[in-house]
Amino acid sequence: MGPISGGIIYAFNTDSGSPPDIDGSRHLPDALALTDSEGKFSLRLPAGTYYLTSWKKAAGPAPGPPEEGDLHALSRDEKGSPVKYTVKSGVITDHVVLRQATVFKSPAVRITDGVTAITGTLTTFEGTPLADAFVQVYINEDVKGKPCYVSYKTGKDGKFIVKIDHEGAYYLAVRANYGVGRPVNGEILGIYGGEMASPVNVKDKSVTSGIDIKVGQFIDNKQG
Repeated sequence: MGPISGGIIYAFNTDSGSPPDIDGSRHLPDALALTDSEGKFSLRLPAGTYYLTSWKKAAGPAPGPPEEGDLHALSRDEKGSPVKYTVKSGVITDHVVLRQATVFKSPAVRITDGVTAITGTLTTFEGTPLADAFVQVYINEDVKGKPCYVSYKTGKDGKFIVKIDHEGAYYLAVRANYGVGRPVNGEILGIYGGEMASPVNVKDKSVTSGIDIKVGQFIDNKQG
């Protein structure tokens, strides 16, 4: 496979936790860049250590978690371990190559021993399982700004799993789109606990299950 144009390169600071996970959930990236017609990219990053991953979105170069049919590549060494890139202030790190892109297939919701995670089901207020929605996980009660973790899109059964790196109290919101901005009028929106978010207390190497969320439409009272 030759150079991939129109792809998205994501950088994840290693201080944020484990490497990007393609088996259940993932951190949000700290920075991103598009590849040009020759597959080249440039990222401006604060000093630190990063993992790099690339996605070629089947639906076009829009940010967001991977979906069925996207091309994916995580920079790995000869032993298959994720490569850590050290960025120094004022220094250009060159000749970074991401190879062996594979076609992404949506992972089945599964839990293994020793995993720290939150699981549950999204439904409408009428009780219908909700597909094609994201669960975003925050440490702040107002569920605003950049979430710590995000799930993949839910399937027809509405089930989700979000893997977590550290135990603690987390707050969950449901969105139709991947992002941190204010919902638009009519967009689906759900918050665990209702209008006031309730904490989900997570323990290390334990799965917190039964976190079911009712999802409705956001009504923007500021419009009109």
